Amino acid sequence: MSENLNITEELKSGSGRAVLVAVSATDKAESCHRSLNELARLLETAGGTEAGRIIQNRETPDNATYIGSGKVQELADFVAEEDISLVVFDNELTPSQIKNLENGIPNVRVIDRTMLILDIFALHAVTGEGKLQVEIACLRYTAPRLTGKGKDLSRLGGGIGTRGPGESKLESDRRHIKRRIAALSAEIAEIERTRAVKRAARERSGIKTAAIIGYTNAGKSTLLNTLTDAGILAEDKLFATLDPTTRRLTLPSGAEILLTDTVGFIDRLPTHLVKAFKSTLEELKYADYIINITDASEEITERERKRKVTYDLIQELGAGDKPIIEVFNKCDIALRDTPFPKGTIEISARSGDGTSALLEKLDELVASGKKKLRLLIPYSEGSVVADIHRLATVLECDYVDNGTLILAECDARAQGTFEKYIAE
Repeated sequence: MSENLNITEELKSGSGRAVLVAVSATDKAESCHRSLNELARLLETAGGTEAGRIIQNRETPDNATYIGSGKVQELADFVAEEDISLVVFDNELTPSQIKNLENGIPNVRVIDRTMLILDIFALHAVTGEGKLQVEIACLRYTAPRLTGKGKDLSRLGGGIGTRGPGESKLESDRRHIKRRIAALSAEIAEIERTRAVKRAARERSGIKTAAIIGYTNAGKSTLLNTLTDAGILAEDKLFATLDPTTRRLTLPSGAEILLTDTVGFIDRLPTHLVKAFKSTLEELKYADYIINITDASEEITERERKRKVTYDLIQELGAGDKPIIEVFNKCDIALRDTPFPKGTIEISARSGDGTSALLEKLDELVASGKKKLRLLIPYSEGSVVADIHRLATVLECDYVDNGTLILAECDARAQGTFEKYIAE
């Protein structure tokens, strides 16, 4: 892992106090506060503590400093008085804005929402692939934000929010970042080829797959743990788990299905992360079904906003045509008489309540594409019998004069494969 992400370590080793900053139009006050609440949760996940908020009321951000020179001075005074180690902006800053803000607010790190999310992803990436994906996202974000003042770019990638000592060093760092991105891209491409091979093998096996998706902290990992004893980390924090985990699940009918826990979605998920995690997120496109988890304990307007974010990303990733099972989690702590959309499944992933209905729905989907076929396999083609056992569910097997007579439950793929053996 590149050492260029150290916001979390600075928060833990320093005072850990940060001020949150946003710009809001007069008619957007409610959404601004909601977004800052989410930013505070992100900060908490990174190990920091909110020391205060500053909101600049203006229709459009200032091109030079995002919040305007007067507000910069107010922010600088607050930082000096309150022992602040970090200033976090709720929107993505341009390279020149970061430079101007650091000039106006000395002795603190100035970062934006994207930087904070990147840092959390680096903290929670466990697998080699996850670490590669995070690093390449960080480098792509960092490269255009290197400027000629501030901290020395002594570490790989320069460090998010750090600054180089001069133009010659900057050019060297940029070239190094470019080479590093190329090397990382080659490694990720190899991983993608391996994933494609595994996916093809999975498709040949005939086992259906379901991707568990939803807004971050909706309970995806908890659900996978409850259903499969996956044993993955499940905390009440944003992006508590990052690397996808797949487990095999036996349904009540005896049919098997693969469940995959995916990275949580979030409003304004950084473009760099979407690009870096494209291969992982594309697993949605290859899943047979999607289980969309929504936090039922939140207010209706908030949960519907998050559902929209999730659906927008599903469409963006090209998975909008998949069958979607709508699941509302944390119903055990939801407000009483909270209405849920028709056709949804209400559960508590932590206790397991309601999950039987989810399993029945999965069973129904798996069975919907299957058909019972009576197949006659000549003894001269005995290997086909093994294929039937591998690709279909054998219900009956009998040996007759001219071959092996099998009654099997076949999905669409198996139906096409064994069509010529259908007994009259």
